[in-house]
Amino acid sequence: MAHNSNINELFKKEISVLKNAVANVENEKYKNNELMSDYKKITKEYNKLLILTKKILKISDSQDRDIKRREFEIKNLLDHSNQGFLTFGKDLLIGREYSSECYRIFNKKIANINVLELLSSENEEQNQLFRQVFESIFDSSSRECQQSKLARLPNMIKINENFINIQYRYIYSNEFQETKDQIMLILTDITEKRKAEDRVLFLSYHDKLTALYNRTYIDSIMPQLLSQSNLPFSIILADMNGLKLTNDVFGHESGDKLLISAAQVFKSSCRKSDIIARWGGDEFLILLPGADSNTCSQICARIKETCNQTESDPIQLSFSLGTATVETVHTDVASLINVAENVMYNNKLTESKTTRKKIIFSVEKILYSKCFEDKEHVERLKFAAGKFAKFLNIESDSKEMSNLLLLARLHNIGKVAVSREILGKTGRLTQAEWKIIKSCPEVGYRMAQSIDEPVLAKAILAICEHWNGNGYPNGLKEEQIPLISRIISIIDAFDVMTHGRPYKKKMSHAQAIQEIASYSGTQFDPRLVKVFLDNIHEIYM
Repeated sequence: MAHNSNINELFKKEISVLKNAVANVENEKYKNNELMSDYKKITKEYNKLLILTKKILKISDSQDRDIKRREFEIKNLLDHSNQGFLTFGKDLLIGREYSSECYRIFNKKIANINVLELLSSENEEQNQLFRQVFESIFDSSSRECQQSKLARLPNMIKINENFINIQYRYIYSNEFQETKDQIMLILTDITEKRKAEDRVLFLSYHDKLTALYNRTYIDSIMPQLLSQSNLPFSIILADMNGLKLTNDVFGHESGDKLLISAAQVFKSSCRKSDIIARWGGDEFLILLPGADSNTCSQICARIKETCNQTESDPIQLSFSLGTATVETVHTDVASLINVAENVMYNNKLTESKTTRKKIIFSVEKILYSKCFEDKEHVERLKFAAGKFAKFLNIESDSKEMSNLLLLARLHNIGKVAVSREILGKTGRLTQAEWKIIKSCPEVGYRMAQSIDEPVLAKAILAICEHWNGNGYPNGLKEEQIPLISRIISIIDAFDVMTHGRPYKKKMSHAQAIQEIASYSGTQFDPRLVKVFLDNIHEIYM
């Protein structure tokens, strides 16, 4: 409220006049003046008028401050409502923007700008609708007509790449208002909400890891895809090889990388019209509308070729593929997938040997690059193992010889799960590091099992067992240890001693022979040691 001092200052002259008049009334020299009676009345009424005027001014000032306070409170509320409010009349010029949100939405002051310019977009049909409604609505006398016209307008538009929800209100003038009819737009930025909804929708129909479609999406669209316009219609079912091995040995992060690489292979091998989905853990389904069996075969060939060209990380990417093609719409979806699945499993059995070779080759590459193994070491072991086996009456074309040579290649396969720092450490290993090293046979066992090599798996698991039972991991002894494990343990130890390792200097042949002999009956099978040492010159000729 205004202070009395301010009011008095405002009426300074009037108060001065009143004081002079009162002084004249009280002055004795004017006491008998015939006009004094009227003068007193005028002075009295002037005083009343001044008091009343001051009161009116105080009330007016109080009301004005109250109005401004309320106006500030309303604007403050509107500014924090996350909504933009604007009004315009028949001239379509923005009269007022009632909240700061308008500036954020349009990125500029909008007063006196034509509303059609503000709402303009690349959608010309929408622009014309706004123009038609706004230019005609003020000429309509019927409220129902006005409301029906507003109802035709879009509830959501894009402004500056943001999604804006719009509510329309027709504001009617009355006898107490100077302004004419207006339209109010209430603008709400729903961009974040829209993005969140889009993310939820995306995740409901896509695989989170690969961003490919998921099974839910395929189930929802498959009936519509099997239509006359999409015939002939083919599908490819792809089963990834080696995912379990990758997860078990290299960790799920490596497995995830393999799945992501698979998604890239499919995207680069398929047509734009094809629909690619992650069907299960290691299975993918590809829908090929308008593709006959020949086109389907071509895409399968591209997938295999792309896999061969893709860098192995950690193993070579490969799939077992199954296909099915239909020429009529009278086909059950489940039956179609079942046909492709049967073909895929048959191909998996047929290609199993080739698949194993690819995985073994990938693992060998890791051994050579990471685990201080070298091709020369492996080749020397294979050569020595083949020669040694002849003195043990193992036929060169037998399955046992095949397993022996495979063990020579992969006896250290478990090392791929050990860090290079531990494998190359020159000092004494800590208990924790030694525990990791001792886990190598079990890792190798799991890897061999995952590529369907059970004999190799058992041999790898026993490669660190000792003849006297003091080895690991299971404390096997004597004949409990597979023969091929006992053979490889001798020639591997001899080769390491005579060629050295980053953490161990090499020995002379004589020293290595003496070392092997000293462990006969403890670490090594004494019968095999005798055969080995008796024929060592012929074995290494």
